[in-house]
Amino acid sequence: MPITYSPLRYPGGKSQLYKFVRNVIEQNGIENPVYVEPFAGGAGLAIELLLKENVHSIVINDFDRAIYSFWYSVLNDPENLINLILNTPINIEEWERQREVYNNQHNYGTLEIGFATFFLNRTNRSGIIKGGPISKDENGKYPLDCRYNSSDLVNKVRRIFTLRDRIQLYNHDAVYFIQRILPNYVANQLFIFFDPPYYKQGKNLYTNFYSHDDHRELSEAIRGIVNSHWITTYDYTDNIAEIYEDMPTKVYQLQYSANRKRKEREYLFHNNRTVVTSFDKVQFLEQIEG
Repeated sequence: MPITYSPLRYPGGKSQLYKFVRNVIEQNGIENPVYVEPFAGGAGLAIELLLKENVHSIVINDFDRAIYSFWYSVLNDPENLINLILNTPINIEEWERQREVYNNQHNYGTLEIGFATFFLNRTNRSGIIKGGPISKDENGKYPLDCRYNSSDLVNKVRRIFTLRDRIQLYNHDAVYFIQRILPNYVANQLFIFFDPPYYKQGKNLYTNFYSHDDHRELSEAIRGIVNSHWITTYDYTDNIAEIYEDMPTKVYQLQYSANRKRKEREYLFHNNRTVVTSFDKVQFLEQIEG
């Protein structure tokens, strides 16, 4: 299993792009970079960049209340979260209880929602919240706790908490975040990595997925960012290619293991301000100037 720095497993997570993104930030000469993820999810890449001192600070945003609740608990209520991680039994009865919390969030507080999200993420197939428990995968081949090493997960929470003063957390729609929150930061210090929900599989993987019009509205907001460096990754579909046809475009390939190991082509778009070249595992298969 690859080393990850986030306590969350996330479908489509971009942790494997760490060296590539680090290189792009360095190549563009950003001083005291502030790394931003408007669709943070598991925030694995953001956390790794911060822990390895590649960036000055990070800004993570997620519109999903459940994901936000988990990160809020890490940054503001870590000891109670840790107590739940260490002392909650890992069995199918508990899984059912935590799913009930997740499905009825209006009845529970931030810590309970955050932990339920974490619990399901660690015990579901491929970390997909909408998926079923691991123990029902592969005819019961894997135990429910096979991705729940409590001591390792607690260490990750504690390590992130020590850097809480360098982490800003938000819970906004991405377009609102772009238009209302990003202007509060020094534009030339920002490096923004947009990793929106997949166009084709988003509804199967995420609680908050986008319609075609949502993807188009987002693209208009993104292309309005001209004084900061940004990149955007997407699944390889004709609809997305059409939406971003006027932007510099690259095609690369990543390996995923959700349900089955496979290599998938993806699009990478960026603005003209940002220099992006192949590096490490990311070798571009195609480049198109917008």
